[in-house]
Amino acid sequence: MLRRETDDFSSLGLHLQSAYIKRLAAGPRPRVDVNAQPPGFVIDIADKAPRPAPARCAGYAMVLNDTDYTLDDSYWNEETQPGEVERLLREYRQNQELVRNIGANYYQIIYPVQLRHHEKMGISTREVGVSKFPQRGYGEGGYQNSRGRLRIGRHFHRTSLLIKAFNHKFRLDLELNTQLLAPNLIQKDFLVNGAEQSSKQEIEHCYYHGTVRDYPGATAAFHTCNGVSGVIHLGNETFVIHPFYGGDLSQKHPHVIFEARTKADKGCANLGNLEWRTKNRRQKHVLWLSESTSDRYKRDVREATKYIETAIIIDKAMFDKRNGSTRAEVVHDAIQVANIADLYFRTLNTRVSVVYIETWQGGNQAEINKDMDIGEALLKFSDYMFRRVYNVAQDTTQLLTGETFSGGESGVAVPQTVCSQKSIGISVDLNTYEPHLLAGTMAHMIGHNIGMHHDDGQQSQIDLSITLAGNECSCYDWHGCIMAQSIVGLQNVQPYKFSECSKKDYIETLKSGAGICLFNKPNELEVRRTCGNRVIDDGEQCDCGTLEECHELDPCCDPITCKLTSEAECASGPCCNNCKLRARGVICRESTNECDLPEVCSGETGQCPPDVYKKNGNPCSNNAGYCFNGVCPALNLQCEQVWGYSGIAADKQCFEQFNSKGSINGHCGTDASGHFVKCESDNVRCGSLQCQQGYKQPVIDGMDQLYSVTIITMKGQEYECKYVLRKIDEINNSMSNVSLLLRSTTGKVEGSEMPSWGLVRDGTSCGDNLICVNQTCTSLFLHINQDKCPSNHNNNECSGNGVCTNTNKCYCNPGWSGTDCSIQQDIPTIVPAAPTTEPSDEGSSTPNMGKKETPYGGMNKNLSTTSMVLILVGVVKGVFISFALLAVCYRYSSKLLPSESPLSQASAEWI
Repeated sequence: MLRRETDDFSSLGLHLQSAYIKRLAAGPRPRVDVNAQPPGFVIDIADKAPRPAPARCAGYAMVLNDTDYTLDDSYWNEETQPGEVERLLREYRQNQELVRNIGANYYQIIYPVQLRHHEKMGISTREVGVSKFPQRGYGEGGYQNSRGRLRIGRHFHRTSLLIKAFNHKFRLDLELNTQLLAPNLIQKDFLVNGAEQSSKQEIEHCYYHGTVRDYPGATAAFHTCNGVSGVIHLGNETFVIHPFYGGDLSQKHPHVIFEARTKADKGCANLGNLEWRTKNRRQKHVLWLSESTSDRYKRDVREATKYIETAIIIDKAMFDKRNGSTRAEVVHDAIQVANIADLYFRTLNTRVSVVYIETWQGGNQAEINKDMDIGEALLKFSDYMFRRVYNVAQDTTQLLTGETFSGGESGVAVPQTVCSQKSIGISVDLNTYEPHLLAGTMAHMIGHNIGMHHDDGQQSQIDLSITLAGNECSCYDWHGCIMAQSIVGLQNVQPYKFSECSKKDYIETLKSGAGICLFNKPNELEVRRTCGNRVIDDGEQCDCGTLEECHELDPCCDPITCKLTSEAECASGPCCNNCKLRARGVICRESTNECDLPEVCSGETGQCPPDVYKKNGNPCSNNAGYCFNGVCPALNLQCEQVWGYSGIAADKQCFEQFNSKGSINGHCGTDASGHFVKCESDNVRCGSLQCQQGYKQPVIDGMDQLYSVTIITMKGQEYECKYVLRKIDEINNSMSNVSLLLRSTTGKVEGSEMPSWGLVRDGTSCGDNLICVNQTCTSLFLHINQDKCPSNHNNNECSGNGVCTNTNKCYCNPGWSGTDCSIQQDIPTIVPAAPTTEPSDEGSSTPNMGKKETPYGGMNKNLSTTSMVLILVGVVKGVFISFALLAVCYRYSSKLLPSESPLSQASAEWI
């Protein structure tokens, strides 16, 4: 039966055929027999002659006999719905954009089938029940199937998909990626109207990893919240599957599959000094390792599963590129990107776990736009992280952006910074329909964070002795590996494996201790314990690594059992000295300021107690400020830090005169477009930091050219107003300034490690019981934990003998103890230990702590009473004889005549 097209899709340049679709040049509207040709052929309109479709799955050529024998042909027969594809193309703009995006590549319309317990069923992987999650293409309210019942959000743990495409039959065995989403994942949204909201609302978990049966080494990553969407990596080819928008996505539904061949631009921006500045340190570390240590793989960091707790931030351009998509749909796209990146890291026994998602749908919260280069964008993003996302517990933060920056690079990251606030990266979304590209870029940036370098040229950089030892850089895929500088490999093939160089760089980071945070388990799942991974797991008292490492690092630990040696009381920590515990009360962490509290050893463990500080709201700096998050942000102290000794806050006239203008000389920060914001009258003391006196120029490195001093006269009175014009990390916008982020790792205090000195710090007093937060003067009580510390019967917190800490526990003054500091105790005096320790009396079970005895060397406790008396008599006789001798000598000397006295003779000489 011949069927003609009745709708004009010439604007798309489309030619529809039941098995394959090929984009054609603009021309007359084709007429196609949609059922005449068998699968494996594409009709070329120009010559009307059928020709074979190009062979697919290079390197994985398989004949029909190689497919799964357990499934007969009935499982693979596709029951298509006539006219459904044409209808969906006509009615949904998203489908037209999807097909147009594929370009000149071959693609095919398919109808995936789900197989469970040897039974074919619809493609929805949800368990039967009621759904609370929205579906793509049906807004936020979800969708209904033909029976009117909503689907549930919980998905099958394991399932299989049958896909017949490109003359092959693929059976994908999928398993839910339970490691992907942390159980307490936090979401924060900046909405269009300027509002923001945070929640821990559950995200529908429909993300799978899988393999392709009968195709060794093939891997897949899918999400099935709305149809079947994902990627399949087979050898040197990547296939992408998308569902058509519209229709019932839970049952038989048309999908499109195509081979990804997107061309990248300039790849990674980590070049030059930024990329190789740590190369020499890495090589030195490698050469230091002995050959036996380098070859020891049984009990080291490789065996333990690592978790990269990742925060994902989605900028406004990501929403703009997905015009018409809801926030939930864009978030699902971002999580699918993380799901694919996690697939790549699994080969390193490492998992990517999403712990935080932030969306900028209403506008970018950092000053990032397409007119700047990606290096400057990284600086802006870093500044935002330090100011606004500092309280999120993550190992790395990745910004997914839809912007195309001026240099054309696909991404940039700060290398070797994992487990720190500086561990950030930016990944550019090159193609919204090929999520593996963004996932590969994000994996590349995380690779830099965890110490990986570019594969390109590493061989020439590594010492010959290392090469001879078999540590050469090798990538087994001809098209390249993930850490290639180009990111996308040769012939536009997307890499999905890490090279041997990358693996070694990663292991070195872990062995150095820089990646210690990666051994946390955000999903709280059971992980196989390993003695020797230098992480103290359950059931271990210590873990110093391999035999060689323990000999150098920790002689108190038995490397075989991960228990303390028989003579050791502790293994490590500031309260452990030569395998012995320090006495209780010894300070192990000094206080850093008057709002911080010193920690002392407990005498029971080698580790210092957790760092605590005074609760927010405690007065400090002679009542000029309030303690806030462990520091005293008084205005005078801030001015002294910037302008040196004797620098103090300017008079209120400076704050009122300049901060209310909203100019470079005074403001309350900048808006999303970079314009200075005027301070409201109530907030002028929370804007730019206005100071007086002190040194002539700032004492902070790099700020000697970034300040201004103005003298104003009001009513005959002169006022000095000194202020910093801008933050140190905004000196200029070139790529070389990314090194400002890196130099702070040397330990020298520089601008990028400091707060924004140009603005008044959060927590600064702006009135009675008022403090500055985000350049707004607000109530102090909103930022004080309302929980109380323990109190006595008079309702005095800590009984008046201590201070309440940020953990709502009492920190007692010397001489007091107890949870409420109500128990008085003697302050222990630490005295040197005696050379020998005498055993206690058998009848005494409790030592007498109130009595001190001084031991005498050589004293025999078994002397009899008679002996004691004889000794006493002898001592008395000796004293008597001594006095008698003294008396005789005195009497003899008194017989001298006065004239014969030497004193008289000496006196006569002066007459």
